[in-house]
Amino acid sequence: MKSPNSPKNPAAPVPLGDHDVYEDETTLVNRLYYAVPSFEGGKFHCAFFYEENTFRKEENGELTLLTSTRGVEG
Repeated sequence: MKSPNSPKNPAAPVPLGDHDVYEDETTLVNRLYYAVPSFEGGKFHCAFFYEENTFRKEENGELTLLTSTRGVEG
């Protein structure tokens, strides 16, 4: 029986948490961590990645997204 989580039908990422990696008066860099579980060939696999977002802090307290990138935690 084929897993519902396959390359043709990938699993939805599962949020693991977030972490502020840098902050000063004008900038905030935050990472959102995710896991992507799957079963292939009767074996459990789990890939991990993060989304890193860089925000500019506005004077009124709002955050403006400047960049968003993805990476693999190694």
